[in-house]
Amino acid sequence: MKRLFLLFFIFTSFTLLNTSCSSGDDDDDDNPLSSGDADFTTEGCTNVVIFNGYAYGACGDQIEIVNLENGSRNAIPVAADDIAIDASTQNLFVQSRTLLQALSLTDPFAPNLIASTQTNFAIFSGVGAANGVVVVSAGSRTSDTQVYNFNTGDFNLINNGITEVDRVTGNPDVHVVETATGIRAFYSQDLGLVTNWGIQIVDFNADGTVLNIPNVIELASQQFTGGFSLIAPANFPLESEFLNDRLYVAHFAVNGIQVVDLNNDNAISTINLGYQPINIATDGTLLFTVGTTSNVVSILNPNTNALSRLTVNAIRQARGVAVNSEYIVIADLQEGLIVLDR
Repeated sequence: MKRLFLLFFIFTSFTLLNTSCSSGDDDDDDNPLSSGDADFTTEGCTNVVIFNGYAYGACGDQIEIVNLENGSRNAIPVAADDIAIDASTQNLFVQSRTLLQALSLTDPFAPNLIASTQTNFAIFSGVGAANGVVVVSAGSRTSDTQVYNFNTGDFNLINNGITEVDRVTGNPDVHVVETATGIRAFYSQDLGLVTNWGIQIVDFNADGTVLNIPNVIELASQQFTGGFSLIAPANFPLESEFLNDRLYVAHFAVNGIQVVDLNNDNAISTINLGYQPINIATDGTLLFTVGTTSNVVSILNPNTNALSRLTVNAIRQARGVAVNSEYIVIADLQEGLIVLDR
């Protein structure tokens, strides 16, 4: 479900696709491959997801696709600021400013458009999807969070604004997971004046109706002092991933990951990374984090909190990361999709 608002264990071997290298703590990769096809022209990418052996990148005015097994690449002319997969419906959802689109993955190497809708959000937004429900975060105070049911193959607007979510300065990203009754959404939040940060959790049923809205989780605060940018997807570096009843938040304000224990009164602990993280992903066992000012992929074992590091010299400006049991894929604002064979 894996974006920028303001300029915003242990593995014994990692290899770039078709290029071998070893990894441990702080190992290097000197032979990057960011394109699998000789005639493929890549664009900078801002986020990436993996589904059924294919990686899909949100890359400006196109979606880049990589067949992870053989390295072949394709691109389709669909503008994408953010991107999400709903495994239950096997659809790819793409947000580009006020346009929300759904693509069928019947042909995974060449997805086709099946539905679209205009929304009231604009810059600084994100999209997430699961269990037939599609949620869009309201990037700024001038737009509202929207929730759609997509079980019938079309966008059916269920919620056009959620007061508890939208009353803050902005909600530039949202992470979504399936639950037994529907979905749970984790909205990244600017709680006020670009100085205070939080996560608002909302539970929905499979129709997209709100079931529960717990109190907002307040994270470490810090004034952002960088410059503003409209480079999409435009959310501040406050990305989340859910694993084993804990929420792992890649949080720029602490130069690391804030871990929220949802079974222990939302107790918060911090894991230092030594750089400002921009995105985080999980393979169901480990967590992987990247930052725009670092060429390191940090790998966290949540059982021990042990960190290992993979240095990838191909990285120029990492923006997104996705993983499965065999591959790590990095969305880079200059290099496009960088594929690492685990």
